[in-house]
Amino acid sequence: MAPPDFISNEAFTNLYLLLVNSVYILLPLSLILLLFSKISFKVTIFLLGVYGSYSIVIPYLLKIPLISNFVLTFGDYSFFIYLIFSLIFGFVFYHLVNIAFVVGGFLLGGLVGYSIGTFIISSNGEWLNNLPFPVSYIPWIIFTILGVIVAIIFSKNYQSIISIISVIFGSFILSFYTIYLLEKHTSISIGSNSLLSGWEQLSQPEFFGIFISLIIYMILGFFLIVRSNRKKGNN
Repeated sequence: MAPPDFISNEAFTNLYLLLVNSVYILLPLSLILLLFSKISFKVTIFLLGVYGSYSIVIPYLLKIPLISNFVLTFGDYSFFIYLIFSLIFGFVFYHLVNIAFVVGGFLLGGLVGYSIGTFIISSNGEWLNNLPFPVSYIPWIIFTILGVIVAIIFSKNYQSIISIISVIFGSFILSFYTIYLLEKHTSISIGSNSLLSGWEQLSQPEFFGIFISLIIYMILGFFLIVRSNRKKGNN
Protein backbone atom coordinates (compact mmCIF):
# COMPACT_ATOMS: atom_id res chain seq x y z
CA MET A 1 0.00 0.00 0.00
CA ALA A 2 1.49 3.34 -1.09
CA PRO A 3 0.90 6.71 0.60
CA PRO A 4 -1.92 8.76 -0.95
CA ASP A 5 -1.08 10.77 -4.08
CA PHE A 6 -2.43 14.08 -2.74
CA ILE A 7 0.65 14.60 -0.57
CA SER A 8 2.70 15.39 -3.67
CA ASN A 9 0.69 18.44 -4.75
CA GLU A 10 1.93 22.03 -4.45
CA ALA A 11 -0.12 22.87 -1.36
CA PHE A 12 1.45 20.03 0.61
CA THR A 13 4.90 20.97 -0.67
CA ASN A 14 4.44 24.50 0.67
CA LEU A 15 3.10 23.08 3.93
CA TYR A 16 6.19 20.90 4.26
CA LEU A 17 8.49 23.88 3.76
CA LEU A 18 6.54 25.89 6.32
CA LEU A 19 6.75 23.08 8.91
CA VAL A 20 10.45 22.48 8.35
CA ASN A 21 11.47 26.14 8.36
CA SER A 22 9.30 27.14 11.36
CA VAL A 23 9.90 24.22 13.69
CA TYR A 24 10.87 26.40 16.67
CA ILE A 25 7.60 28.32 16.39
CA LEU A 26 5.15 25.65 15.24
CA LEU A 27 6.31 22.86 17.57
CA PRO A 28 5.52 24.81 20.78
CA LEU A 29 2.35 26.10 19.14
CA SER A 30 1.22 22.55 18.32
CA LEU A 31 1.70 21.54 21.97
CA ILE A 32 -0.33 24.53 23.12
CA LEU A 33 -3.09 23.77 20.60
CA LEU A 34 -3.21 20.16 21.75
CA LEU A 35 -2.86 20.50 25.51
CA PHE A 36 -4.64 23.81 26.08
CA SER A 37 -7.30 23.70 23.37
CA LYS A 38 -9.84 25.58 25.51
CA ILE A 39 -7.89 28.82 25.29
CA SER A 40 -5.20 28.31 22.64
CA PHE A 41 -7.35 28.90 19.59
CA LYS A 42 -8.81 32.07 21.09
CA VAL A 43 -5.31 33.40 21.75
CA THR A 44 -4.25 32.41 18.23
CA ILE A 45 -7.17 34.30 16.66
CA PHE A 46 -6.40 37.35 18.81
CA LEU A 47 -2.70 37.27 17.83
CA LEU A 48 -3.65 36.92 14.16
CA GLY A 49 -5.70 40.09 14.57
CA VAL A 50 -2.76 41.91 16.16
CA TYR A 51 -0.42 40.71 13.40
CA GLY A 52 -2.92 41.68 10.72
CA SER A 53 -3.16 45.13 12.24
CA TYR A 54 0.60 45.67 12.11
CA SER A 55 1.16 44.16 8.67
CA ILE A 56 -2.00 45.22 6.78
CA VAL A 57 -4.34 47.64 8.55
CA ILE A 58 -1.84 50.16 9.97
CA PRO A 59 0.23 50.50 6.76
CA TYR A 60 -3.00 51.05 4.83
CA LEU A 61 -4.28 53.66 7.30
CA LEU A 62 -0.95 55.53 7.20
CA LYS A 63 -1.58 56.19 3.52
CA ILE A 64 -4.46 58.44 4.57
CA PRO A 65 -3.01 61.96 5.07
CA LEU A 66 -5.21 62.83 8.05
CA ILE A 67 -4.17 59.72 10.01
CA SER A 68 -0.55 59.95 8.89
CA ASN A 69 -0.31 63.56 10.08
CA PHE A 70 -1.91 62.66 13.40
CA VAL A 71 0.67 59.92 14.03
CA LEU A 72 3.54 62.21 13.02
CA THR A 73 2.31 64.75 15.59
CA PHE A 74 2.99 62.16 18.30
CA GLY A 75 6.05 60.69 16.61
CA ASP A 76 7.80 59.82 19.88
CA TYR A 77 4.80 57.78 20.98
CA SER A 78 3.96 56.19 17.63
CA PHE A 79 4.92 52.72 18.89
CA PHE A 80 2.41 52.95 21.72
CA ILE A 81 -0.26 54.24 19.32
CA TYR A 82 0.34 51.26 17.03
CA LEU A 83 0.34 48.86 19.96
CA ILE A 84 -2.92 50.14 21.45
CA PHE A 85 -4.61 50.14 18.05
CA SER A 86 -3.36 46.61 17.32
CA LEU A 87 -4.62 45.28 20.66
CA ILE A 88 -8.03 46.84 20.06
CA PHE A 89 -8.10 45.43 16.54
CA GLY A 90 -7.13 42.01 17.93
CA PHE A 91 -10.20 42.00 20.18
CA VAL A 92 -12.43 43.25 17.34
CA PHE A 93 -11.00 40.62 14.98
CA TYR A 94 -11.73 37.87 17.51
CA HIS A 95 -15.38 38.88 17.72
CA LEU A 96 -15.59 39.22 13.94
CA VAL A 97 -14.36 35.64 13.63
CA ASN A 98 -17.01 34.61 16.15
CA ILE A 99 -19.69 36.30 14.05
CA ALA A 100 -18.28 34.80 10.85
CA PHE A 101 -18.38 31.39 12.51
CA VAL A 102 -22.11 31.75 13.19
CA VAL A 103 -22.77 33.14 9.69
CA GLY A 104 -20.83 30.22 8.25
CA GLY A 105 -23.03 27.85 10.24
CA PHE A 106 -26.14 29.54 8.86
CA LEU A 107 -24.88 29.25 5.28
CA LEU A 108 -23.79 25.65 5.76
CA GLY A 109 -27.16 24.62 7.16
CA GLY A 110 -28.91 26.74 4.56
CA LEU A 111 -27.14 25.10 1.64
CA VAL A 112 -28.01 21.67 2.95
CA GLY A 113 -31.61 22.81 3.44
CA TYR A 114 -31.75 24.26 -0.07
CA SER A 115 -30.52 20.96 -1.50
CA ILE A 116 -33.19 19.08 0.45
CA GLY A 117 -35.86 21.51 -0.77
CA THR A 118 -34.72 21.10 -4.37
CA PHE A 119 -34.88 17.32 -3.98
CA ILE A 120 -38.40 17.57 -2.58
CA ILE A 121 -39.53 19.66 -5.55
CA SER A 122 -37.96 17.19 -7.98
CA SER A 123 -40.06 14.38 -6.48
CA ASN A 124 -43.18 16.00 -8.04
CA GLY A 125 -45.42 14.72 -5.27
CA GLU A 126 -49.14 15.44 -5.59
CA TRP A 127 -49.23 17.09 -2.18
CA LEU A 128 -47.06 19.90 -3.59
CA ASN A 129 -50.07 21.12 -5.59
CA ASN A 130 -52.06 21.72 -2.38
CA LEU A 131 -49.56 24.09 -0.79
CA PRO A 132 -50.78 27.66 -0.09
CA PHE A 133 -47.59 29.13 -1.56
CA PRO A 134 -45.52 28.59 -4.73
CA VAL A 135 -43.48 25.40 -4.81
CA SER A 136 -40.34 27.43 -5.60
CA TYR A 137 -40.45 28.80 -2.03
CA ILE A 138 -39.76 25.37 -0.50
CA PRO A 139 -35.94 25.37 -0.90
CA TRP A 140 -35.70 28.87 0.59
CA ILE A 141 -37.99 28.00 3.50
CA ILE A 142 -35.89 24.95 4.38
CA PHE A 143 -32.73 27.02 3.73
CA THR A 144 -33.83 29.50 6.39
CA ILE A 145 -35.01 26.92 8.92
CA LEU A 146 -31.93 24.69 8.75
CA GLY A 147 -29.64 27.71 8.51
CA VAL A 148 -31.02 29.16 11.75
CA ILE A 149 -30.83 25.77 13.50
CA VAL A 150 -27.19 25.17 12.51
CA ALA A 151 -26.26 28.77 13.35
CA ILE A 152 -27.72 28.33 16.85
CA ILE A 153 -25.90 25.02 17.28
CA PHE A 154 -22.62 26.63 16.19
CA SER A 155 -23.22 29.59 18.49
CA LYS A 156 -24.04 27.44 21.52
CA ASN A 157 -21.12 25.07 20.90
CA TYR A 158 -18.60 27.61 19.60
CA GLN A 159 -16.00 26.85 22.26
CA SER A 160 -16.33 23.08 21.86
CA ILE A 161 -16.04 23.23 18.07
CA ILE A 162 -13.05 25.57 18.26
CA SER A 163 -11.42 23.22 20.79
CA ILE A 164 -11.92 20.26 18.45
CA ILE A 165 -10.38 22.19 15.55
CA SER A 166 -7.49 23.17 17.83
CA VAL A 167 -6.85 19.53 18.76
CA ILE A 168 -6.93 18.40 15.13
CA PHE A 169 -4.47 21.08 13.99
CA GLY A 170 -2.17 20.55 16.96
CA SER A 171 -2.22 16.77 16.53
CA PHE A 172 -1.39 16.97 12.82
CA ILE A 173 1.56 19.31 13.32
CA LEU A 174 2.87 17.31 16.28
CA SER A 175 2.52 13.97 14.45
CA PHE A 176 4.65 15.34 11.60
CA TYR A 177 7.33 16.59 13.96
CA THR A 178 7.33 13.29 15.87
CA ILE A 179 8.56 11.40 12.80
CA TYR A 180 10.57 14.23 11.25
CA LEU A 181 12.58 15.06 14.38
CA LEU A 182 13.16 11.40 15.24
CA GLU A 183 14.68 10.88 11.81
CA LYS A 184 16.70 14.08 11.89
CA HIS A 185 18.11 14.02 15.42
CA THR A 186 18.29 10.32 16.33
CA SER A 187 19.69 7.17 14.77
CA ILE A 188 16.20 5.67 14.47
CA SER A 189 15.40 4.47 10.97
CA ILE A 190 11.76 4.71 9.92
CA GLY A 191 11.50 3.21 6.48
CA SER A 192 14.19 4.97 4.47
CA ASN A 193 13.96 8.23 6.46
CA SER A 194 12.91 9.86 3.20
CA LEU A 195 10.58 12.31 4.95
CA LEU A 196 13.67 14.47 5.40
CA SER A 197 13.65 15.01 1.64
CA GLY A 198 9.99 16.02 1.33
CA TRP A 199 6.45 14.67 1.12
CA GLU A 200 7.09 13.25 -2.35
CA GLN A 201 9.60 10.75 -0.93
CA LEU A 202 7.40 9.69 2.00
CA SER A 203 7.67 5.95 2.57
CA GLN A 204 4.88 3.68 3.74
CA PRO A 205 6.33 3.20 7.29
CA GLU A 206 6.64 6.97 7.66
CA PHE A 207 3.09 7.52 6.46
CA PHE A 208 1.71 5.02 8.96
CA GLY A 209 3.97 6.46 11.67
CA ILE A 210 2.49 9.94 11.11
CA PHE A 211 -1.05 8.53 10.87
CA ILE A 212 -0.76 6.48 14.09
CA SER A 213 0.82 9.43 15.92
CA LEU A 214 -2.03 11.64 14.70
CA ILE A 215 -4.63 9.24 16.12
CA ILE A 216 -2.81 8.97 19.47
CA TYR A 217 -2.46 12.75 19.84
CA MET A 218 -6.09 13.32 18.89
CA ILE A 219 -7.24 10.79 21.47
CA LEU A 220 -5.11 12.55 24.08
CA GLY A 221 -6.49 15.96 23.09
CA PHE A 222 -10.12 14.81 23.14
CA PHE A 223 -9.54 13.09 26.49
CA LEU A 224 -8.29 16.37 27.95
CA ILE A 225 -11.35 18.18 26.57
CA VAL A 226 -13.74 15.61 28.09
CA ARG A 227 -11.92 15.70 31.42
CA SER A 228 -12.03 19.49 31.47
CA ASN A 229 -15.77 19.46 30.70
CA ARG A 230 -16.39 16.95 33.49
CA LYS A 231 -14.49 19.06 36.01
CA LYS A 232 -16.41 22.12 34.89
CA GLY A 233 -19.69 20.23 35.25
CA ASN A 234 -18.81 19.00 38.76
CA ASN A 235 -17.99 22.53 39.87
